[in-house]
Amino acid sequence: MSSTEGRLPAYPFGLLSELRDAANEHGYRIGPEEAGGWIFFRSASAPGEIALAAANGTGPFFLSLMLPGVARALDAQPAAPCAKGHAGAFVFATRDELHAGVQAVYRLSVSLPNFPLEKYENAVAGLGETEGERAQKFRIGQNIFRDALMEYWNGTCPLSGISSPALLRASHMIPWSDCTTDAQRLDVHNGLLLSALWDAAFDSGLVTFDDHGAILTSPQLEVAAYQALGVGKTLRLALRDEHRPYLAYHRNHVWMQR
Repeated sequence: MSSTEGRLPAYPFGLLSELRDAANEHGYRIGPEEAGGWIFFRSASAPGEIALAAANGTGPFFLSLMLPGVARALDAQPAAPCAKGHAGAFVFATRDELHAGVQAVYRLSVSLPNFPLEKYENAVAGLGETEGERAQKFRIGQNIFRDALMEYWNGTCPLSGISSPALLRASHMIPWSDCTTDAQRLDVHNGLLLSALWDAAFDSGLVTFDDHGAILTSPQLEVAAYQALGVGKTLRLALRDEHRPYLAYHRNHVWMQR
């Protein structure tokens, strides 16, 4: 594992400006505050705190994260130690990689639990249980869930590569009506961002996925649909452990195995 011990104890104005830009351009505009060779930033629209550092003006660059869930989900090279009170740290060879890392942290921070749930609870706090208010809660929840999936999957269907928002759907693994809590309904791990055709196939149980992300098809999936989906290609979802219980439900209760 890489070490963050080589970070500078203090930063010249030019390098400090570059680190500030890396944070500010991706949603972290509160700060900076310096301590222990780390430059700390927060966001007005995402939970948690990040800290940036550098060994010199050309790198490597370091990113430390407060949120454990984001630290687990971030696909980057780990480093240690992290900033005090943080859950993990990562190293990046170039400025561009650092920018991409901060952007990914922001996306994960606004999509991973419990941020969508908190956003939903605040939005529906004044609503009651009339039929109209329940319908309004449903619409609010669906919109928040979709926004979270758009962030988590970087606005792209992982199977088709389609990134046009009009052609993307927020698909639940455990259907909304079958969820027992709002936390389940709004958990980003209970969903996939799929293009319209993939969403229809997944929602109707014509396709599902195993625990490794490989596609499983129903015998009822016709040949034309199979070809249109591109199932014959090497397609596999990038899953985390948190996805697997939800997918197990989909395989057992939604997928048409016969």
